[in-house]
Amino acid sequence: MKVKNSLLVFALAVGFSTAPLLLGNALAHKEAYSQLGAVYPQRIKVAPEFSLKDLTGKTVDLKDLRGKPILLNFWATWCHACREELPSMQRLHESMKKEGVQVIAISIDRSDQEKVQKYVDQYKLTFPVLLDPNQETRRRYFIMGLPTSYLIDANGKLRGFISGSRQWDSETSKKVMRILLNNEFNAGLLAE
Repeated sequence: MKVKNSLLVFALAVGFSTAPLLLGNALAHKEAYSQLGAVYPQRIKVAPEFSLKDLTGKTVDLKDLRGKPILLNFWATWCHACREELPSMQRLHESMKKEGVQVIAISIDRSDQEKVQKYVDQYKLTFPVLLDPNQETRRRYFIMGLPTSYLIDANGKLRGFISGSRQWDSETSKKVMRILLNNEFNAGLLAE
């Protein structure tokens, strides 16, 4: 009986001592998301699959990118705000790729691959830029305005939605990427 009571006391002590830490992490995560302007999904679900070509003609499948978190950005050459955020996306890519964060941009330009290549060259983008000329992937992700970004965890689940341009190399952006990278969602940030 003493052993059971001791175990119960120990379990309660551990629970009460770690609860503030978990709650503190959840609040810090929510604050980072809020500062970035990221919206939580109402329900956690797997990101819609896609298979798109990059500028070299190589096919990239979303399912092949699992295992690392992804910043998935939808943009177009005619979108001024999109072009403004591309340099900060490149800086985020450069600073976090060794940690395992992937940056993927999907151009929804209908037919001008050369114009997309011009912007890739101009901004010296080294992360994958995929082409969605028929805008099928755009429709699967319910993109209404540009730029729009999604945060996808290493398991392929949607973890956030961001409408509008951002300074992707900001400390807040990096903090959110590290939340994705460390899969810290079960610390009370989102229920599954």
